[in-house]
Amino acid sequence: MTKMVISKRLTSDDFLIFVALAFSIGQAVAVSLQTSNGLGQHESTLSASQMDNFYKFGYASNLLFILDLCFAKLSVLQMLRFVTPVKLHLRLVLGAGAFVTLWSIASELASAFQCKAPNTWKVTGNQCIDRGAFWNAYGAFNLITEAALLILPLVILWKLQTQAKKKAVIYSCFASRIVVFSAIIVQLLYANRARGTADVTFDTWPAVLSAQVVQSLSIITACIPCLKPFLESLGTGMMRVDLRPRTKGHYGYGSHNLSDLSSKSNGKKEKSALSSNLSHHKHFRHLPDVSTVVSANHDDRERDSDSQKSSARIIKYTRTWEVT
Repeated sequence: MTKMVISKRLTSDDFLIFVALAFSIGQAVAVSLQTSNGLGQHESTLSASQMDNFYKFGYASNLLFILDLCFAKLSVLQMLRFVTPVKLHLRLVLGAGAFVTLWSIASELASAFQCKAPNTWKVTGNQCIDRGAFWNAYGAFNLITEAALLILPLVILWKLQTQAKKKAVIYSCFASRIVVFSAIIVQLLYANRARGTADVTFDTWPAVLSAQVVQSLSIITACIPCLKPFLESLGTGMMRVDLRPRTKGHYGYGSHNLSDLSSKSNGKKEKSALSSNLSHHKHFRHLPDVSTVVSANHDDRERDSDSQKSSARIIKYTRTWEVT
């Protein structure tokens, strides 16, 4: 909502995070139903129908969990794609996105067909894959991709010609995903601790709870770069960022067309405001034939692609007045 208020529009990374949020809500509902059918209780106290429902809802929550993390990661990568115009950076981001997508599809299929059909959800008394090994492999994939989401912003910001303090502020927004990295490690520890247990319904609740924490943190940290202070810093000129697909003739956050800016209301308002202010001071006399010039170099896009200098977005105003 913060970005919607500032930019007056939503971009593809917003829609990706909305999809992730929808899957997260569905996964939370599945876990709630799993809890009502025995999660956190001893297996010996449950009926056969409760055990069946326990496995069914657990099966559904696992499928939604994979999808949730996939779309949350893609949202962050899409935002990074909007942040940089450098081709090398774009290739790295697109490569990471392809890896996340392909591995998530493979993991979703493996989880969906973990056991022999038709009861693919039934993990007891059925022929199944090594589920422990599968979830460890998926956890390793999560750690690798989270590490990539921590490194890529650093690579993009490394050669940015601006103050180190500003770089640190920008990177801290993306580096907040370190908490997701830590939560995944905790989840893997709990999952392996419950592996092979004789009391599945009771001993697996810490792993299920930690999975909820992982997906919640993944969505929250994906939204941190959309907070108002971060977006406003991007609009100050220290990076050529508009958080939207770039088109010819549009520059900077908010994407004002500079040719329109030179001929429309902005110049008029500035000239009017200056004249009004100077009229209160008798020692200044505004020259009658002076015009306001607003200029912008349309080669900024190419220069910025090489240097990422904030000077590429400077609008120069020429004013002349006489002191008497």
